[in-house]
Amino acid sequence: MTDRLSYAGVFAIIATTWCLAQNATAQNGPVPSADLGVIRCTATAVAPIVRSEGTSELVGDILITCHNSSPSAGFEPRGFVEADLQLTLGVSASNRVDFGAGAEVADAVLVVNEKHCSEPSATRRFTECGTGNATVQDPTFGRRVNRSTIQWTRFALPIPGAAIGSVSTPAGPVADCRGRYGQRGGCHPPTTTIRLTNLRANVAELRVVGQSGSGSLPIEASLSIRAADAAVQIDGSQLQVAQAAPGILATAVAPDAGRLCSHGDTTAEVTVSEGFASAFKARGGARLRTGDPGWVAAFYPGTVDGGALPATRIRLSLSNLPDAVQVSVPNGIACSTAPGSGRLQLGLVSGADARGEGGSASTGQSGQTTIRSPGSTAAVAVYEVLSADPLVTETCRIPVEISRPQRSSASLAPAQVRVALRLAPVSAGLDVASAGPTQRFVDSNPLPRSTFGLSSCGTSLFFPFVTNRSNFDTAIVIANTSADPLGSRHQPGFCDLRYRGSSDAGGAALGPMRTIEIPAGKNLAFTLSSGNVAQGIQGVANFQGYLVADCSFQHAQGFAFVTEQQGGVAILAQGYLAEVVETGAQSVAP
Repeated sequence: MTDRLSYAGVFAIIATTWCLAQNATAQNGPVPSADLGVIRCTATAVAPIVRSEGTSELVGDILITCHNSSPSAGFEPRGFVEADLQLTLGVSASNRVDFGAGAEVADAVLVVNEKHCSEPSATRRFTECGTGNATVQDPTFGRRVNRSTIQWTRFALPIPGAAIGSVSTPAGPVADCRGRYGQRGGCHPPTTTIRLTNLRANVAELRVVGQSGSGSLPIEASLSIRAADAAVQIDGSQLQVAQAAPGILATAVAPDAGRLCSHGDTTAEVTVSEGFASAFKARGGARLRTGDPGWVAAFYPGTVDGGALPATRIRLSLSNLPDAVQVSVPNGIACSTAPGSGRLQLGLVSGADARGEGGSASTGQSGQTTIRSPGSTAAVAVYEVLSADPLVTETCRIPVEISRPQRSSASLAPAQVRVALRLAPVSAGLDVASAGPTQRFVDSNPLPRSTFGLSSCGTSLFFPFVTNRSNFDTAIVIANTSADPLGSRHQPGFCDLRYRGSSDAGGAALGPMRTIEIPAGKNLAFTLSSGNVAQGIQGVANFQGYLVADCSFQHAQGFAFVTEQQGGVAILAQGYLAEVVETGAQSVAP
């Protein structure tokens, strides 16, 4: 009985030990150092918000996690299988190509087991880069197959948990991998990771096809992995890698109506806001480290300031400006100084081209620069983001000073000024895959344009009845009353006289007639029959009708005096004040 109990106890101990070992094996998974089963992978991605105007936006990294399950066939002495991986985006892939590594090589990067290397390769290689571990291949560039597809061919996919070998040195089965993962003579980790980083998408294509509004749109990707000597399955092969939303929003506040005329200057305010918190980026705010999400860091490989993130630029343009005005903007803007309200700062770029590229940004905050002089056709300013808070949606107000030269007597026509703010550099087109690592953006259409109005610095006077027929004559007086004790700016200017009616000279000779300059506080006086040659007015023979005087200064007043004469003596007289018709567009809030 004792012997039976002893044997039973021994068998019980053996059985318990075997069960514990099996449980441990089951918990740790198979030890496939000598077997290759089905490599099962799962793909995931973080979908950041990207700028819908961008033609070269960094989307989220794709992380593929693989396990070796159900081992059943053949020992793989190299410890890896050769696999092909293909990525297809829902829009064009805008990674650089033909940058010295090969005509079709794209700077999208595949990273195995987070192996860090400063310089990826266009071909598969095993070196001691980064972590000093040559047991897995170095990061490699992909190849662009078509406009939206990038492929990595024959990359070395480590068999999770497999014994580590090489192309030239086979490995032998390892009885126990514990403590020897990732080491020569040991095993690959039980989990293999593949990271696809620095993926760039031409997000602006969504706007071109008319799908983009004020909301966000998903950017999707599809994946496939194939291996000739192994079964590889992937879950999550359709995934979202970004959300596209407008990166910039703009409004304009109209200047004080009439101040441009009365004081010679006025200020409009253009407000620019981020569409989302990380839309504006400062130069050098982050640098790429392999394994970090590319959309957080910089261009890969580092060709801009050693990998520094290029700064966002904003291109401000004003169109439909009156000819006679000058436009100035600040050299630097501290957009907000209130605690907790962010730290957005802008610096004016000097020497930028028409697209907003090149030149250098001012780091000072004082002074102004004239971006448009009277007579020129364009008013364009390019600002660079000097600092920004990636966690706060920030706003900046750009004061735009519009002035009129003190002695200008040129007529200032009313205008509805159009304001356009867009991210820069502006792309010349959508196909920018080989344009280099510089950001590119399309115009912000179909977003509505902001506008503000400028009133006319002038006055229109309407004389409803003037005549010099049948012994009648009409005397006209126009006064420039911009010289007053109320603080009005003195505005010298001229008047264009436009006759409407009939005369012996015929309709073609009825005007307009431009007077000489009328100083502030002075008068213009003439009669229809004789005019006033000294003030630039010719007489009009046998006219009857009405008269409109368009004057290039504010506060004009007019008086008409109609007389009937016989023998040189006035026998009938009647006078009236001209009707003042203020011209000019009203200021309109955007």
